[in-house]
Amino acid sequence: MLNLLLLQEADEEHAIIKHVIENAEKNKTHDMFLARKSEGLVFLLRNIYGVTKKNSENFLGISQSYITRIVRLVLKYLSIRLTSILLSPPTKDGLKIIAENFWKRWNFPNCVGAIDGKHIRIFAPGKSGSLFFNYKDFFSIVLLAIVDANCKFIFVDIGSYGKEGDSGIFNKCGISEVTRTGEYFPLPEKLPNSNIKLPYVHIGDEAFRLDRHMMRPYSKTESRKNYQKTVFNYRLSRAKRTTENSFGLLSQVFRVFYTPIPLKAETVDYLVLSACCLHNLLRDRYLENTSYHYYNFDHNEPQPSTNMTSLTKTGGFANIEGFCLRDEFKKFFNSSQGEIPWQHHQVQQNGSL
Repeated sequence: MLNLLLLQEADEEHAIIKHVIENAEKNKTHDMFLARKSEGLVFLLRNIYGVTKKNSENFLGISQSYITRIVRLVLKYLSIRLTSILLSPPTKDGLKIIAENFWKRWNFPNCVGAIDGKHIRIFAPGKSGSLFFNYKDFFSIVLLAIVDANCKFIFVDIGSYGKEGDSGIFNKCGISEVTRTGEYFPLPEKLPNSNIKLPYVHIGDEAFRLDRHMMRPYSKTESRKNYQKTVFNYRLSRAKRTTENSFGLLSQVFRVFYTPIPLKAETVDYLVLSACCLHNLLRDRYLENTSYHYYNFDHNEPQPSTNMTSLTKTGGFANIEGFCLRDEFKKFFNSSQGEIPWQHHQVQQNGSL
């Protein structure tokens, strides 16, 4: 009930959802009458919160086919309209602010986003063969996301087949080409308290290709033999925690991610995108009211481990420039300018990362 009230509060503050539904009413097509504001918004929220369509049928006494059409239309319009408002691409100045926050909050400089992906469990789509069947032996679509230091989504790619891995999905998504050319990133900047200039980067796990704008950890074999590499892995994994926190927050609020989603694959895409947009809206409200912690990550609540699972760790080839830049970050983290007081204690406590 609290989460539903938070959405209503955010709706009153931003007037976004109301605008979307009213716009749907004004542009009626053959089926648009289904998206009436009162019923459409109720079914949207109930569906995202994991209430089954059968329960919704009992709630208002209308047919499941009618409910399905309402859910699909409202989710479609929400995802289309909210994306431009709550998931708009950041400017270069915006990326610099993200990098500043990563340094202040997570002690990783020149980082403009952490990247990771999750399998979202769905019911088996008709006539899809093994396309959606993943390595965990269930059907899924993939949510690939880049998040900022405040656990907000910067970019999401939704709907890739469950059989694919992080690196393959990233290489074919829209942002990949821009990041490969370097046009997306600001010009290289000096590291804090240092005269060394390094490019801005994303951080990810072993699934991603190490290059000029993508940092990933050293292998466990390397880090066991070299203490400085272990320190680098600790600092990277600490900053990358933002992705797990973001997915955790998403599932804790939108309870539909705790169960297999009983919708068509296309509708699931709309649902996940809408949830990501509303997640950003709620994060904004949390960050504006930091004295009232109503949207923080609850580490004591179990995660939907069987319905939101990590992707396979199958990375691409690295390049020489990526190796050299990673070594520069490693040196910085082990220098007097870049080290943090507790890193040695954490590394010794956790061993090789």
